[in-house]
Amino acid sequence: MVIFSERVAALRAAAQDGDAGAAREYGRLLSLLPDVAVVEDEPVWPGEPWLRAAVTSRPDDALARTLLGSLLVTQIALWRTIVDIAPDVDEEEVESANTRRREEAEELLGGVLREAPEAPTPKACLAALAEAFDEGDYPEGEDGAFPYDYHLVETELWSGSVCTRLQLVVTDPEELRWACDYWLANYADLVGTLTLTSYSRGEKVDTVALLEGPAETVDWEAVTIPPLAGAPLPPGHPAPHWRTYYGFTVEVG
Repeated sequence: MVIFSERVAALRAAAQDGDAGAAREYGRLLSLLPDVAVVEDEPVWPGEPWLRAAVTSRPDDALARTLLGSLLVTQIALWRTIVDIAPDVDEEEVESANTRRREEAEELLGGVLREAPEAPTPKACLAALAEAFDEGDYPEGEDGAFPYDYHLVETELWSGSVCTRLQLVVTDPEELRWACDYWLANYADLVGTLTLTSYSRGEKVDTVALLEGPAETVDWEAVTIPPLAGAPLPPGHPAPHWRTYYGFTVEVG
């Protein structure tokens, strides 16, 4: 884990020095973390500024545009669920912000598709975007068959009748451990029973408990993360669950 943390620190340093590729990768890794900062009354996801820097520096980078578009779709879906359950939220203001996010996401993802019409991730992100606005179905893959493998870490927190589900969709075991350790070290109050479920082509392979009670760390030596036998979920690609997206996401309902 120390080696992985050193890699993340090196990426941050390179990104700060203007390396667009490092900014893209650092932004992707930050999308696995639960941090959300508020800037000028607008929530900003941790990877967003770095992905924007990558797109600005290298506008022909299809992956950077896809990752930023995917993140915007995630933000839109979360805000729409919050509006549904939080009467004190200014719905008009949220919808206005979501309209801006939607226009930018469609421009980013649509641009990638114009260059590569069969690119699966931007197509799936646009389908998820339509679902968020109740204009289509969530992406499940062609003919209902989902072609990718991935891990899903999740926990549920209840307040009265409201459930907050926190989820992490990831494919790399080292990234999974790193993100979970950060989650527990910085947001222990946002962790109940923590489970890891592995999926192959959309079908559940195995579920293991990472934490079953209050704890500060996961005993990774006692946890076996099943290897992904098939093609790993591409970065930014939605997973075939109700409003489950790449990286760290929150669903309130």
